[in-house]
Amino acid sequence: MALRIRFQYLTGSKLGYSIERLGDGTFYDFSTSTFVASPSTPISNLPEDTGQFLGRYKLTMTPTPVAQFTDGDYVVTIHDQANANVVVAELGSTMHLGDDATVIPQSGSSVVDPWSVSLPGSYASGSAGSILGTNLDAHVSSRSTFAGGAVASVTAPVTVGTNNDKSGYALVSSGLDAIQVESGVNARQALSPILAACAGVVAGAGTGVVVIKGGNSTTTRITATTDNAGNRSSVTLTLPT
Repeated sequence: MALRIRFQYLTGSKLGYSIERLGDGTFYDFSTSTFVASPSTPISNLPEDTGQFLGRYKLTMTPTPVAQFTDGDYVVTIHDQANANVVVAELGSTMHLGDDATVIPQSGSSVVDPWSVSLPGSYASGSAGSILGTNLDAHVSSRSTFAGGAVASVTAPVTVGTNNDKSGYALVSSGLDAIQVESGVNARQALSPILAACAGVVAGAGTGVVVIKGGNSTTTRITATTDNAGNRSSVTLTLPT
């Protein structure tokens, strides 16, 4: 497990480096080998390579234990130690299992195909593997047989019948009873004197008391007291119940 730093800069420079763990914003303390908010030794020397690699500053930091270098993103900051540790560059790195190497699936029998793992298996309660394995325990197609009929999982389905057209539907008379036209008079009752006034038999016209039968009925629906001009001074309605 290692963190590998490679950086090109002016030969003969005095460089150092620091490490920030981006997951929690802490910095590596080189005196305690731990990540803390305020390290006592935040910068360590980054030596220059030799021979034909002059100008390359190289360091392989090892070991990098998983307990400190947890999975996630890190930034290696390069400092000019000859100039008040000013920052000259920042390098990104991703650590996995305490190492910065690119994660490449291995070949061979040691690799476990995730699609071959039995569910819920060893997946902890509440994890995706446990939830899928515990609840998705039947063919999806078996959960519904809907084809215009009742759904299979409904224990007491209600059969609606054929409802793809309006054939066979009718409004019962009581359907108008909930509609109030005037105080104490619903829509069905209001239609009765309207029909009587338009088509009912009239008796007593010009006598001061006019009696009007229901339309197509012998039941008196309207009794009105009038003057010679036909003005009504009182009206008594006999409405259907």
